[in-house]
Amino acid sequence: MKIFIKKKWKYCLFIIPIIIVTIIAIYTKDYYRAMPEAKSMLRSNDKVEYKGSPWIEYTAKNKIITKGLIIYPGGKVSPEAYAPLASKVAESGFVVVIVPMPLNLAVLSPNKAEKVIEKHPKIKQWYIAGHSLGGVMVAQFAYKNQYKINGLILLASYPQKSNNLSSSGVKVLSMYGTKDGFIGKDKIDESKKLLPTSTKWIPINGGNHSQNGWYGFQKGDNTATITRDEQQNIIGKSIVQFMSGN
Repeated sequence: MKIFIKKKWKYCLFIIPIIIVTIIAIYTKDYYRAMPEAKSMLRSNDKVEYKGSPWIEYTAKNKIITKGLIIYPGGKVSPEAYAPLASKVAESGFVVVIVPMPLNLAVLSPNKAEKVIEKHPKIKQWYIAGHSLGGVMVAQFAYKNQYKINGLILLASYPQKSNNLSSSGVKVLSMYGTKDGFIGKDKIDESKKLLPTSTKWIPINGGNHSQNGWYGFQKGDNTATITRDEQQNIIGKSIVQFMSGN
């Protein structure tokens, strides 16, 4: 009987991880892919140099670069969906890196920014941005690495209670769409006690959750009353001003 029980436990210990991995694989298989407009930006142009490995990276051409931005994608969203935003921000004199995540979930590798920072020793100031779940994870990274990060940018997101940045010296920019179907003003207002009083808040009138990237419409979101281009322009210009100290 004891031998049978031991064999049964060994079998359970073997099969449970397989079941967990299978469930995760099924859950993440149906992710949000980048739109053609985003894929067309996976290249260099006259203003930025593009690199596609080990992450998506844009570097401004013919400029002295001292500041960098790291972007964590939203949950189950292809990193390529943020290529137009990254390329546009980089044009203003920055290096911008979009970090791909395991199974498109930043929660599975929240410290990936460390490798980016290590590979760019010439960059003196680092900013980190994240959309939705990616924002939760960059807030966590900023909380744990405040000496490495100069600024935190939240796109339709907020920090967890365990990552209280209210007394932090890290600059924070928080943007959210007034038509967002996932992150409403109530959640944004609730997050204010977890962020510095100096935080810059930018409500994007008519913007929704999906238009923070180029990946189509996210199920459960509200319909935006401004175009994706309009929302992206607001986000891009706000990030550049924030990183430039304006």
